Amino acid sequence: MPSGKTIDADCGEYLIDVVENAGVPVQQHCGNVAVCGWCRMVVLQGAEHLSAPERPELLLMERELFTPNERASCQAQVLGDVIVTTPYW
Repeated sequence: MPSGKTIDADCGEYLIDVVENAGVPVQQHCGNVAVCGWCRMVVLQGAEHLSAPERPELLLMERELFTPNERASCQAQVLGDVIVTTPYW
């Protein structure tokens, strides 16, 4: 969202890779190591279809004051259907 694109992903692919491979730009600065928080995405539906946050992402979420429905796309692996957006799209 709001691109309206439906993108197929392999189970376990990182959300950032899925979105970028579909030609949708994603802000990020840290090289996918959960430091910058720029790649955060708002999960509109399907949060249960993303991998559980691990320690690096949890620390980032706390430091960058993520809302409960935000995830670092460089850390979240796609496990099923999910709908996301970002503040900058």
